[in-house]
Amino acid sequence: MPEPPHVLIVDDHAQMVAMLERWLKRAGFHVTGVTTIQEALEALATHVTDWVITDLMLPTGDGMDILAYVCAHQPQAKVIVMTAFGSEATRQRALTLGAHGFLSKPFSSQVLLDLLTRQGYSQPAPHTTGHC
Repeated sequence: MPEPPHVLIVDDHAQMVAMLERWLKRAGFHVTGVTTIQEALEALATHVTDWVITDLMLPTGDGMDILAYVCAHQPQAKVIVMTAFGSEATRQRALTLGAHGFLSKPFSSQVLLDLLTRQGYSQPAPHTTGHC
């Protein structure tokens, strides 16, 4: 039996991390949740990740920093950027830089799971705008 996909969640609000962890673990994903960019970079340096779900606005940087790191160091991983302060320009920037998806908070568990499973667990994302 193949291992479940690994998802790294990055959000400075521990409650958001906990909620996303619950949703994704129930759906069968292996989940690591962190609340700082430094913790995210450490996790990415030590573990292969299938998905990264990152908040856009973080205290010591933003989700675009994490997106750039993932594209450079784990290009097979797909990144979803989420924010409560998004605009169409921000969404376009994230997708142009390689994000697989962009979510405006609040969103439902079903919207997130649809985005994560749209390609299926084992199929790579197409090499077009929206992937590193």
